[in-house]
Formats: sequence, structure tokens, C-alpha cells
Amino acid sequence: MAPSAPGHPASPPRISVITVVRNGVRFVGQTIESVLMQRYADLEYIVVDGGSTDGTVDVIKSHETQLAKWVSERDEGIADAFNKGISYSTGDYVLFLNADDALANPDVIDMVARNIVGNGSPVLLYGDCDVLDRDSGEVLYRASIDVPHKKLLLGKMIPHPSLFTHRSYFEKYGRFDPSFRIAMDYEWLLRGGLTERVVHVPLLVTNVRDGGMSTLDQKRVVDEIISALKKNRYISSTWAELKMRGYYLSRSFAKSFLDGIGLYTAFSRFRNRRQGRDLR
Repeated sequence: MAPSAPGHPASPPRISVITVVRNGVRFVGQTIESVLMQRYADLEYIVVDGGSTDGTVDVIKSHETQLAKWVSERDEGIADAFNKGISYSTGDYVLFLNADDALANPDVIDMVARNIVGNGSPVLLYGDCDVLDRDSGEVLYRASIDVPHKKLLLGKMIPHPSLFTHRSYFEKYGRFDPSFRIAMDYEWLLRGGLTERVVHVPLLVTNVRDGGMSTLDQKRVVDEIISALKKNRYISSTWAELKMRGYYLSRSFAKSFLDGIGLYTAFSRFRNRRQGRDLR
């Protein structure tokens, strides 16, 4: 059956969930189980492993009869693995679920599908994430994010572990650019996220562990955000690039200053509480 077109909610959509992983044995079992326990009928799950050597493949194999597709082979990075997953998928909508994250409960996909239909099958629909401490599993805050155009152009990203993308977006704007090692999802979203219909629903979709790749190399993140803006012609002058770098430099200085006087954690809690996201 051909995928349904966006804007025409004739029936509940087929949803593809894609997990890409390399040496993620610590959490990948929880990720896989959170998808397999979903009570939504028209769901396919695809796992793309990048040639793990730490036992991840054994975990995948233990669930292989319940997977629509899985593969373990060397790849050229996260973007390449995402693109493989897309090529294997058949759903109307696609969700990329990281290998250290998990769907929040067994009814999440069903609730998302209802929201897709209820909102007229938008091209992009996303929900909320609970951010968990990587080691303890404690909920730090809820990421309930509205991303207006201005914030997107400042590097703010819709959280892709809760973002459901209609297949037509890939057909119109292409897949992920492998030259981006960290901000590949941001660059991809810039292509159509400012023109296509984007719907945010206040629904907890995913539990996300902190400490992901984008937090480990902030300089490269900034470089790739600027490269993405330049590639998509939102930055076209040296002055515009310098202003953007100045914006990120000022944020970095502010964080370092607050860290230095022991107030950054308190500031983060206040900011989350003010935005209605502090769950403590």
C-alpha cells in the first residue's frame, strides 16, 4: 500500500521507528523493548547497527524475530546510518529513536497516530521529551519546546527523538548530509522546517538520556550549525557569520561564569521551572 499523502488523514498512518547504534550495549536493550511493547498495530521497527563489537549485536539478535529489519555493517557515521534506515522503511511517518533513549510508555505511538490524524496529517509533528540523568535515570526536566522560526535560525533544534516526519519530506528535501557529523538533523530540518507545516503536541513521547554527542564537542556543534545555515543560504556574509559566532561565544562565557561561581545548576532549574518544565 502506498504511503498516505500529508493533509489527507483517511486512516491511521503506518509508522516506522528507526534506531541507529554503534557499541550501545548499555541501553540499547531498553530502547528496543520500549518499541516492541507498543500497542499500536501498524508499526515497523528497524535497527541499523554500525558494526558494534561490545555485545550490541547479541542484544539485537535476541529480538530479531520482532524486528521488521536489522543490519550490522560498517557505515560512514550517523547520517549514513539514518539514510540506510529510511531506505529500509515503508511507513507514512518516520521516527528516529536514539539507542540510549526509550519511548515513554506502551501507548505513545497510538497517541501520536491519533494526533497525526486529528491534526490533518502534518508534514512534521513532534511531542515532548523527559531528559534523564545518564547514570541514575532521574528525570531532570521535561523538554516541551516550541521552536519559532527565529529560534530555529539561532540553532535551536526540534528534538528528533520525538519528531515524526512524513515520508514526503524526504522525497521533497532529500535525506541527511553525511558531511555533517553532529548537526545533520539540524541541517536537514533547515531545508523545509521553515516552510512546511509543523505541529507540536504537549504529549510525552520519549525519555532521553543526557550526555549525547551534541554535548561532547560544542565547538564542532557551533561550526556545523553555521555550516548548515550557510549551506541553506540563511547566512550569506562574513558579518552574519561573525554575529552568529558572537552569539554562541557569549552563551559559552555566561555558562562558564555561572559554572565558576557554582550557580549554573540553579540557573538551569530556574529556567526550566519558568518554562513549565521542572518536574521536581
